[in-house]
Amino acid sequence: MRLTRPLKFLLIGAAIVVVLGIGLFFWARSVLTGDRVRETVAAQLSAALGQPVTIGSVGVSIFPRVMMDLSEVTIGKPARITVKQLHVGTPFWALLSRRIENADFTLDGGRIQLPLPPLGGTKPAGEPAGEPPVKIVSIDEIRLKDVEVTSGGRTVRADATLALHGTGLTVSKLAVTAGTMSVNVTGDISDLAGPTGKLAIRATGLDVPALAAFLDDFSSGAGLGGGSSSGKSKSAMNLTISLDADRAAFGDLSVTSLSGQARVTPEAITIDPVRFGLFSGTYDGTMRLTLGDTPAFRLKAKVAKVNVNEIMTFTGNPGVITGTAAAALDVAGRGTTAEGVIASTTGTTRLDVTDGTVARLGLVRTVIVATSGRSGASSASGSGSEKFSRLGATFNIANGVARTDDMRFESPDVLLAAVGTVRLDGRNVQLSGPLQLSDELSKQAGHDLVRYTAQDGRVTVPVTVDGPVDNLKVGVGLTDLARRAVTNKATEEIKKGIGSVLKKIIKKDAP
Repeated sequence: MRLTRPLKFLLIGAAIVVVLGIGLFFWARSVLTGDRVRETVAAQLSAALGQPVTIGSVGVSIFPRVMMDLSEVTIGKPARITVKQLHVGTPFWALLSRRIENADFTLDGGRIQLPLPPLGGTKPAGEPAGEPPVKIVSIDEIRLKDVEVTSGGRTVRADATLALHGTGLTVSKLAVTAGTMSVNVTGDISDLAGPTGKLAIRATGLDVPALAAFLDDFSSGAGLGGGSSSGKSKSAMNLTISLDADRAAFGDLSVTSLSGQARVTPEAITIDPVRFGLFSGTYDGTMRLTLGDTPAFRLKAKVAKVNVNEIMTFTGNPGVITGTAAAALDVAGRGTTAEGVIASTTGTTRLDVTDGTVARLGLVRTVIVATSGRSGASSASGSGSEKFSRLGATFNIANGVARTDDMRFESPDVLLAAVGTVRLDGRNVQLSGPLQLSDELSKQAGHDLVRYTAQDGRVTVPVTVDGPVDNLKVGVGLTDLARRAVTNKATEEIKKGIGSVLKKIIKKDAP
């Protein structure tokens, strides 16, 4: 079989490439491997990091570029960073001068334990004497593959692509997972010593307190700004974050479709503005979460279309009150559980609930029975739950108690204006005020009581509502009711007397 001229040239070219590749491999191996190279690289990394570095072995590869392959790398004593494989890629032209320059580091499989020891440049210790066989000059890019970071019992796994520039880096990719939480980050860190910069976070199943605690641990324990050589402290941390999460958890409280602009400092995470779904409704406003063992919060927002029964379920009282709520709130507190939040919350809230029920209230029945004297009288709702068209109040909240002086309970049957207190955990309600029956129900109260207890043409009686929220008791103030009857009777007699006198005068003056 005779080979054509083009095929001969192709085979010769391939042979040359193979020979050059083999030659490059052995030459790179002679430059980048050996005990002296391993010790030199370890010493240079130790000098750059300010912590002892050990390297188990050094290998070499030439595809897709010349690579120094470091295995079983540890940093610190005791080791806080362990790396299974660290691949250092460098351009061929730099390697000709035995320099690792404009390099990329790929860390494949590793473990980082926070807090880290102080990191910072020191004078090389233990570096072999004489001209080093290879010198690390600059690193342009760092890639992390399957890296585990642990802190305070929390563990996250990360994959990242980071480009270094000056004192900062550009985050082309940072994918972090922890349990069911998944976070993807892009952006730019202008100064690692803070850290300071701007990031965009897209998350699934975000655990906000855990993330906040991890950021706090990272800023204080990652060695970025805490080294004595820099003189900086974690107070320099200042991150601006664009946040977008399908759902997020604040302790026991879960929200959906979270979006906002956040600022992260060592003291707090402030999100302004922020929008999310809450109890089937929406929250629009601001949020501040102060970091620490027990996170504190400050909420200032408008809430719309909230399912009240879901709120009652969250507080441990399912089905007690239903309806759709809107609110304007400005409250602060601390805690990650319903109990802690309830006990610590202070502030003001304007709440309006429409088209709902209060379980087992018995408001209408109690009033009709008390005013009619007929035991067979019944509530117009007749369902065991008191229906209302609107329930509204302004609350001042402190010490687990909400106080109001303008509550109004409106329904087709009654109108109640009340003042009093409501414990946020639902264990006690104490309200009192005048209640008016509708025109239809006033007719069931008896003619005399209508005459002597009426106001604006309706039966009006003083009532109290007290007890735990799931078993409220309604009472009628009979003493006040009698006093109103006496007053109305006296007024009626006075009017009769005046009328009689006027009639006599008119009759006397008549021609």
